[in-house]
Amino acid sequence: MSNLHLIRGAFAFRLDPTVSRSLMVCCIVVIIGTAGFTWIEGWSAWQALFFTLVTLTTVGYGDYGLSEQGERFTAVLMIGGIASVSYAVSQFIQYATTNVLLPEKRMIHQAKRLSGHCIICGLGRTGYRVITLLREQGVSFVAIDTDERLVERARNEGMIAICGDATEDHVLLDAGLKNATSVAAVTANDSVNAMICLTTRALCPKIKISARVEGDQSVQKLKRAGASSVINPARYGGDGIAQSLIHPKTASLLYESDGESTRALKFSDFEIDKWSVWNDQQIRDLGKSNPEIIIVGILEKSGEFTLRPDVNRRLAVGDIVLIAGTSENVKCLVNPKVAA
Repeated sequence: MSNLHLIRGAFAFRLDPTVSRSLMVCCIVVIIGTAGFTWIEGWSAWQALFFTLVTLTTVGYGDYGLSEQGERFTAVLMIGGIASVSYAVSQFIQYATTNVLLPEKRMIHQAKRLSGHCIICGLGRTGYRVITLLREQGVSFVAIDTDERLVERARNEGMIAICGDATEDHVLLDAGLKNATSVAAVTANDSVNAMICLTTRALCPKIKISARVEGDQSVQKLKRAGASSVINPARYGGDGIAQSLIHPKTASLLYESDGESTRALKFSDFEIDKWSVWNDQQIRDLGKSNPEIIIVGILEKSGEFTLRPDVNRRLAVGDIVLIAGTSENVKCLVNPKVAA
């Protein structure tokens, strides 16, 4: 386990609401004790604070000559305050120890706090490519793999990664399946991907599932298993190579793969909801505000697709707008927060 991982785990308690609430209760107890002794005994703020800390830590630093009212207040402070401090300390130690010695529990804890995220099942080359694109778009995700080395590598890169079998119900639930929007089954085994689809669909009937397939003969099996879409990486790669041979100039715009180029043409889409700034606006307005973007088509809520829609058409709630442009331009329109 790397030093960076230990440090990250040791200080992760700051983000935990249970520990935060416990520490807040301790601060409130100290403030009440200090104010109480200042009011009852007429002490200075420092003297009252010091005696409060002495009481809560059970040090017992001599006789302060308390009045009867002060003794009663001290008794209440000892019963309530010491219990609160003891609970807070136990929570602090338990959570800090768990983060350092049991990183799996920390990953599960973080995953279950997510909402609207993607679950990536498989940390091979395809899985990492998916994760890279999700990170570029600012999409939250949880990765799952059975290989401890791959999981450890992902954690060291700041990802939420769980070591386990994604075909098991509890592993998917630990990854926050109930609050996720989509699942990607991208292992190198079609049978495993089919089981992931079956398990996911049984737990969440309406969730979107994308599956990787190695052989064309498994496409229909994965769809029957519950996959919303099935992707063959070999077919995509072969299409790109064929295009680079037949139409090299076009391919250079569509299939740039140096990892840094901003020249490649990207396709994306975004949905119009009732909060969208483009709701009830004309296509013309969208084009004027984003001159670098090509508006390819619109998929209406009814399922009808319109290629190159009329510029006077007004966008409505439920419309999905298909656009094309460079990576940066598409990102600015689809996810302006990430672009900023």
